[in-house]
Amino acid sequence: MTEDAVKLAMKYFSTDYNCSQSVMKSILESNDMDFEEIFNLAAGFGGGVGLQGHICGAVSGAVAALGVLNSKKTKDTKQHKAMTYESVQKFISIFKDKNGSIICDELTGIEMADKEQHDKAIRNGTFREICPGFVKDAVKIILDITEK
Repeated sequence: MTEDAVKLAMKYFSTDYNCSQSVMKSILESNDMDFEEIFNLAAGFGGGVGLQGHICGAVSGAVAALGVLNSKKTKDTKQHKAMTYESVQKFISIFKDKNGSIICDELTGIEMADKEQHDKAIRNGTFREICPGFVKDAVKIILDITEK
């Protein structure tokens, strides 16, 4: 299941979808929790939340997917939040250990809010070279911690 979800995320990311959209959609699809609005819901998280360079979109998409996945386990709001906080903390710890950060600007070396830097990174393929690794890591980590 994990490899299929990673392939699906890469397929989405290789088109017009951003890192957040690709991660969230592939994780939820692989758990039979797909819904039509996922791409719309996750669109603003790309580039570190609206191209501001903050939390990596792959991380944001994974966090959002965890909230949805945990809703299968409980309908109690307090329990759901506690469960989601715990799984998000675990995810972030693993992602940071592997990549050194969860901040988009730090991960990519690009100041996302600087339009010149961002546009140059698009032209020279920086995002297509660097970001797929973060998308893959996010999907693999989420599916690993939720399958246990």
